Amino acid sequence: MARLGVLQASSGLALGLLLLPAWAAPQGDARPQTEVLSAHEATRLLMNQIKPDYPPIAHANYIEGQVQMELIIDADGHVRRAHVLRGHPLLAASALKAIRRWVYRPFVTAAGPAPFSTQVRVVFDLRDLHQQRDRFPTSPEQDLERQVRPPAVIERSRVSPADSSIRMRVLVGDDGHAIDSTLVAGPVAFFESAQHTVTQWRFQPARWGNLAVPWYLDLDVPVDSREPIRAAIRIPKS
Repeated sequence: MARLGVLQASSGLALGLLLLPAWAAPQGDARPQTEVLSAHEATRLLMNQIKPDYPPIAHANYIEGQVQMELIIDADGHVRRAHVLRGHPLLAASALKAIRRWVYRPFVTAAGPAPFSTQVRVVFDLRDLHQQRDRFPTSPEQDLERQVRPPAVIERSRVSPADSSIRMRVLVGDDGHAIDSTLVAGPVAFFESAQHTVTQWRFQPARWGNLAVPWYLDLDVPVDSREPIRAAIRIPKS
């Protein structure tokens, strides 16, 4: 069982909500501006908290630690975006799967229901093995990484001609699809387009022995450098 707050629960999972800096809406965007809620405010709105499972492979390999995520909740209280800021890939994939199903009460402003942003921290703790700490490996994450065959791109979607690329870190799920991505290097203006591109690609998932596992893959994603310029000079309809 996992509990929301600073106290850890007996299953070894603890969840907490943290403050996320404001995400301003682009100029000319008619959508409501995303509000920023404190940890206390976001927790009070949480109605349905699906608890992440502790991945068996992570448990067997003594993998524990925190997954920090940023969320955007829409005006209806559903998670519109969940993104991993940091965390081991096995733990991150489990946290994403659960948190994308969370439901909040709508955040109501003077103008009506509005989307909001916050951060969630999930702590995976092997408390059931703490009495065996003397048996823990000194570097479990490095030991596991040496045993994992990383993912690879096996099919790229057809895209319009690109004249540039950006570097991204993609979290490839055990089903061979991108489940999250982070900008590593390149203009942030291209990230949304590149992120959409990799969701259309198919990957050979990482393997731990004969088992497919979620894992990170760094790769260059082609982008059209002219696209952000066209978006920037778009004239809103009157």
